[in-house]
Amino acid sequence: MKRIFTLCLSALLMTGHSRAQNADMTLNVDMASRGAEVPASMYGIFFEEINHAGDGGLYAEMLMNRSFEERVMPEGYKVVNGELVPPDVKNHLTGKSTLGRYRWGTDPYPGWELRKIGEAEAEATLVTEQPNFATAPTSMKIDISRMGNGVSLINKGYWGIALKQGESYKLRMFVRCTAGGGNMKVNLTDGGSRTLGGKSFKLKADGKWHEYKATLKATTTISTAQLAISLPAEGTYFFDYVSLFPKDTYKGRPNGMRKDVAAMIEGLQPAFIRWPGGCIVEGITLNNRVEWKKTLGDPASRQGQYDTWGYHNTYGFGYKEFLDFCEDTGAKGMYVCNVGIGCQARTGEACSDKEAEEYLQDALDAIEYAIGPTDSQWGARRAADGHPKPYPLAYVEIGNENSGPLYDRRFNMFYDAIKARYPQLTLISNHGLGGIGGARKTDMVDPHWYVAPEFFFKNAGIFDNHERGKYKVYVGEYACNQGVGGGNMLAALSEAAFITGMERNSDLVTMASYAPLFENRNDRAWPTNLIWMSNDAVVGRSSYYVQKMFAENRPSYNLNTDFTATAEEVEPFIEQEGYVGFGTWSTQTRFRNLTITDPQGNTVKADMTDPSQWATGLGSWQQKDGEYAQTGTENRTSLIWKNGKAGKGSVIEFEVNKTSGAEGFLFYFGLTDPSLKKGWMLNVGGWGNVETAIENLFDNNSTVASARIKDSLDSGQWHKVRIVITDHGADYYMDGRLTLSHKNEPLKRKFCIAGYDSNSNEIIVKVVNASDRRCTTRINLLNGDVEPEGRVITLSAESKRDENSFEQPFRISPVESTFSGFARSFSYDFKPNSLTILRIKKK
Repeated sequence: MKRIFTLCLSALLMTGHSRAQNADMTLNVDMASRGAEVPASMYGIFFEEINHAGDGGLYAEMLMNRSFEERVMPEGYKVVNGELVPPDVKNHLTGKSTLGRYRWGTDPYPGWELRKIGEAEAEATLVTEQPNFATAPTSMKIDISRMGNGVSLINKGYWGIALKQGESYKLRMFVRCTAGGGNMKVNLTDGGSRTLGGKSFKLKADGKWHEYKATLKATTTISTAQLAISLPAEGTYFFDYVSLFPKDTYKGRPNGMRKDVAAMIEGLQPAFIRWPGGCIVEGITLNNRVEWKKTLGDPASRQGQYDTWGYHNTYGFGYKEFLDFCEDTGAKGMYVCNVGIGCQARTGEACSDKEAEEYLQDALDAIEYAIGPTDSQWGARRAADGHPKPYPLAYVEIGNENSGPLYDRRFNMFYDAIKARYPQLTLISNHGLGGIGGARKTDMVDPHWYVAPEFFFKNAGIFDNHERGKYKVYVGEYACNQGVGGGNMLAALSEAAFITGMERNSDLVTMASYAPLFENRNDRAWPTNLIWMSNDAVVGRSSYYVQKMFAENRPSYNLNTDFTATAEEVEPFIEQEGYVGFGTWSTQTRFRNLTITDPQGNTVKADMTDPSQWATGLGSWQQKDGEYAQTGTENRTSLIWKNGKAGKGSVIEFEVNKTSGAEGFLFYFGLTDPSLKKGWMLNVGGWGNVETAIENLFDNNSTVASARIKDSLDSGQWHKVRIVITDHGADYYMDGRLTLSHKNEPLKRKFCIAGYDSNSNEIIVKVVNASDRRCTTRINLLNGDVEPEGRVITLSAESKRDENSFEQPFRISPVESTFSGFARSFSYDFKPNSLTILRIKKK
């Protein structure tokens, strides 16, 4: 076969020589080859309650804080200066406590307002007396001592209630009246006096809880509506679970999803859905992790939980809703269980090995609920909940982003027990590409990447030579989210380049999911997300359409493909002068004698006795005798010199003395402003004081840009540091010795893969052109013949900095066209900043 390939290629190159001379790229595809199968499991989604992804997003509930439980904090937590502080627990990796602070706010009952008109006198308080549901005991008590011109309880929804004219909305609420009573009006309003639909209820003043339901029909389209409950008379009223749902939910489910948002998920044709996360699996501490059993039953009985991402999770989109959604979208389910470890990036709390047995049983119960027989305890509960058939649960991830010896031990414990009972399930570990440590065996590993675009361009081949045979790879979280705005075309193209590497290596990488999935435009807790929502609109980023195009054009198997392209230009290292400064990572260090010499030989020295010249970020910085010392243990501290800048050709010099700590030091340069938003960082003695590298900074995160060389920094003596910024890189000297020399290499911007779709008998060619220039390509289809007419799907942008928006949601979206020039050898011009898919019918 290889001999035939070579002969055909030679003939084609001879006949097309003159045309190929002008090509920017030559692409050869062997149509007779058969590479790795691209499994149906390849492209899925990862859901986590972050950025109000569910509550106020995918989940169709329209009222915020419907059960009045939003101000219930996890046990052991407290509020300090308006922020939530968890209990002081030790991180199982370091043995030290990490006290973070988390969003809380001052509003006593978020989403609600007690409106008193005229001389009215009334008071609202949250109480737990005589609860309607013992599992969600909080209710709103309203005492009205004087009616005046009226008293109303108002809910403003999730940044407004979005109504559509003529559409119906289902109201459900519980009210207990001990004194007062009469006709209570519930209206949808425009926020003022205009009523947009409503219902009147006759209240029973018998001191008991009563459920009231109605269907409200909207008389107009508006996104800023409110729900107003007008109380009838002086007296005492208790409210619990005031809920409003659109009647028309996705697949008609009563506790269902928003149709427009769910349709965006459906458009991705997800092979699997991962739930519930993400960091919320672990919790800040273990007692605010997601507990699946508490998400079952009547939504009114669910208390919910303070979410790791800074707001209340109602548990409305619970375990059953997740499994139903998998079924509704045709996806397999992936459940992520907790192994008794809290979020290692927050507190790293860990339970005892004995207590871990309870976490294991909880995981087994979750699996039993999904796929167990109906005569088992939790299978019977599933049947009682209206679903006797097993759900499509196929994967269980054991832990989330856990690591270390304790995790490995817990993983073995969970793996053995789950595999023994459910051998058909694929079990996934949190390990990356560096091996599985103390774990004995795993079905899959789950590496994560949140990076700058350069990383994905440079690492599209990261799987090419990875060891096969031990386990498969699930890339469970990945995104380009550094230096790309809210998510521009450059990010999307870098991800497309990386996906070509995953699909090309589909014998190893069999599953992938972008993260995070959703962002409500009113609450961005994570910098870059796939789908944006407001209460009345949903927008797919350019990255969304990259995901969609790959999922819709997944071949049955790969074809042997090779290509050559003209060399890319070397990009400048620093385009303009930037600020410089010192930093540390869990280390105590002294600095002095900072100078910058420009290309003309002019030297300026920093005044290290004048605090006004310095901008301090994180860290405990002390100034004394012409030195600055960092005495704390914080990570990525910073002290930025505001009066000096360095650019191409500059020489930076200073002295450093490490006094104690785990690593060496950091030095920042090329900063766009006196922060760590964008620039470069020399990391000396990083990774436990064993390596040194130059890293790229974006939004206080960093990505390694240079080689990582073996290097360390000793303590107790002064060292002289010299950094020379060159045209395309930087050189680092320690005590006169060149230690690290970095130069930007041409960054690859063109990527190609091809496969065969056995269902449609089509060759599928995917080409990423992430350059600013049109790419004329000679494509040679070898060992077969094709029809001249086929389809072309193109995603492109005028500039790689372009983004979609709520105002222009389809600014960057796929365009399909017909092409009649397909042949065994043909030319095609790929647009600048584009992902293009050619679908070519094979004869």
